[in-house]
Amino acid sequence: MGLSFGIPLMLIAAVLQSVWLEDTRILGGRPDLVLLLAVTWAIIQGANAGATWGFVGGIFCDLLSGGSFGMWTLTLTTVGFIAGHPWVQALGPTVIRLALMSALGTLIGHALLLALMALLGYPVDVGRAVQTVAGPAALLNLLLSPFVFTVLVWIHRRTQQQPGGITL
Repeated sequence: MGLSFGIPLMLIAAVLQSVWLEDTRILGGRPDLVLLLAVTWAIIQGANAGATWGFVGGIFCDLLSGGSFGMWTLTLTTVGFIAGHPWVQALGPTVIRLALMSALGTLIGHALLLALMALLGYPVDVGRAVQTVAGPAALLNLLLSPFVFTVLVWIHRRTQQQPGGITL
């Protein structure tokens, strides 16, 4: 996915996550659209692409959040990189890898955010955060991952460079 399409997509996902989904609770949590996009793109294109799109999405999330700048950027870059790492390929078929890395990436991301918050002096209740935020978000991301994958594969195929330099 090129920058001309990826940056607006990550911006839209960050705005939807920050504005529309902020007060939406499903099973006690909310899906992390930007994290899902970064993880899915990492599964499709590898660690560098996952880290790149995690970085781009993280900057947008940081700009839209009220927290310290850089927490989302570091978190999503790390999760995107991990999700696209070669050892993930050994986890089985794409659907299994995607579901596992969506859930595991969510848990890793939330753990990293909690650690950063604790280091920066924010009050952190790890038990409550896992039970009411990270756990439900991991489940929702696991359930939503096939839909996000389908959309990103479609986008990837539509934006592939065709012979002769024509992009469809």
